[in-house]
This record gives sequence, C-alpha cells and structure tokens, in this order.
Amino acid sequence: MLTDAPTMPIFWQLPMSPPITFTLDLEDHRPDTTWPVRYDTIMRDVLDRLDERNIVGTIFVVGELAEAAPDLVREVAARGHEVALHSWRHIPLTDHTPESFTVETKRGKDVLEAITGEACVGFRAPTYSLVRDSLFSVDVLGELGFSYSSSVLPGPNPLYGFPGAPRSPYLWPNGLVEFPGPLGGVGPLVVPYLGGTYLRLLPGPVVGMARRIWGSHTAPWTYCHPYDFDTDEKFWWVPDAGRMAPLLWVGRKGLWKKLDRLLANGAGPPLRARLEEGTRGGVFDPLDPSSPGRHGGAPQSRVKVA
Repeated sequence: MLTDAPTMPIFWQLPMSPPITFTLDLEDHRPDTTWPVRYDTIMRDVLDRLDERNIVGTIFVVGELAEAAPDLVREVAARGHEVALHSWRHIPLTDHTPESFTVETKRGKDVLEAITGEACVGFRAPTYSLVRDSLFSVDVLGELGFSYSSSVLPGPNPLYGFPGAPRSPYLWPNGLVEFPGPLGGVGPLVVPYLGGTYLRLLPGPVVGMARRIWGSHTAPWTYCHPYDFDTDEKFWWVPDAGRMAPLLWVGRKGLWKKLDRLLANGAGPPLRARLEEGTRGGVFDPLDPSSPGRHGGAPQSRVKVA
C-alpha cells in the first residue's frame, strides 16, 4: 500500500485519465562478461516491490537473456506479469534484414513460450527502432503470431523516431496493434517522459505537469530497465550513450518515489489486456499520406548524431 498518497503535492493530483501500465525491458547491462551479472538480483527486488504495490505489468525480455536465465523469466511469469519479447539480441531493427529478423524473432518467441508455457504475443524493439527503414518488421511480427508491438517513438529523436505516427495506440495495416511511447512536449521538443532516463532526470513537478497536459494517450505505459533501479552499479562508459553516458546513473535513487506517485491512482493491466484500446485507434498506413491520425508530417527514419 502506498503510504504517501494523502500528502502528495498538488502537481501529482492528476485528473481522471487512463491508468498507466508498468513495463520493464529486462536486459543485461554491463561492459563485458568479465563483470558480474546484476540484472537478476535487481529484477527480483523489482518484482518484490511490484508485489507490495499489487502491480502486474509487462516485462519485455531479451531472448539471449531468457536462454541464459530461464528461472528468472519463469519467476516473472509466476508472479503474474506478462512476458513479452525484447528481440533476441539487443540490437536495433535497422541492423537486421527481413530474413535475420524473422529467424531471431521466431527463436526468441519460441524460447519464451517454452519457459513460461504461455503464448508470447507482445514485442518491443530495442531503442524505439521501428522506423521507416525497418517497417518490414511489422509484417514479420504479424506472420509470427504476435498481437501487438510497443516499438514506436511517434516524434523526432536524435536516434530513432517516427514523426507522423499516431500518438495513441493504433493498428498497422496487417492488424498488428501498436502501443507507441507516450510523449510530452511541443513541436520537435517532445520526449517519452514516462520512462527511462527521461523519468529519472525530469523533476517531479515537470512529470506531473506533462501527465496533466499530454495525458490523452489511451493506453499509456511507463518503461524501465533493471539498471534504472540499481543504485550500487559501478560507473562504466556505455558506448551507445556517447557523451551522455553519465546521465544513465542520475536519478536512480528517486525512481520508485516517482513511480509510486504516477501509479498512485492504480496501475493499468499488462499490455496484452489492452488490445481493444489499440483496435479503437484505427489503421495507420505510413505509406499512405492520407492515413488518419498522423502528427507532425511524414514518417522519417532515424537521424544519426556524431
């Protein structure tokens, strides 16, 4: 039970809006295999804390990690959370061909289903890398029996963004539901403020204000990683983060407090239980300029930053 709800500051007293689903990307986070594994201990602590709060969410698991730690994945499912796929290897979709993506995604789906005994119907691409250059993945996911994806950042971003995509859940032309990342901001200055580095760095009042102003997403979700909660992890320079790597360690101690406040009015169910909300969003065809629900012009692929 949340004990601080009665004394919450006014900026956390949100208006009636759709509940937020807790999601987490379960992946390994260390410079190389000579460093000890930390995700297993951190993940079990996260599971304990979710149990205390009666929160059941969606855990996207990297296939390689699932193969290496099946007992952990089995425990995630046993505690009632949805187990979904976070790719076989944690690499961007744009690094795949349709053939390699098909082979690896089927392998990951098969491994998770063998471990949990349940159908794996959800997929999340690493780093929001479902963009124009990787649209082949949508058809592959449909062919492999996935029901939904949670892989699009529907706005501009220095790495991977899909400006023009709807900002609430929708259907791809093949019937796959997409749960895009909830955004807050104006024009090109929009960020997925409900998760990861953004949630750790943004002050509480800013997160609360963003939730009030840009909280129209019909099936919002927050996303985290085990390392977001790891306050004892020794610093190492994460290559993909470049000069911003130190920011990955900022704000970890305060993350649970922010999540408690965001979820104080009740957490939403796992994403697989929110498919109907996605079907109500209509069909978005990124190859059709007249497709409804577009924001900010035509979809664009990633922009690399030196």
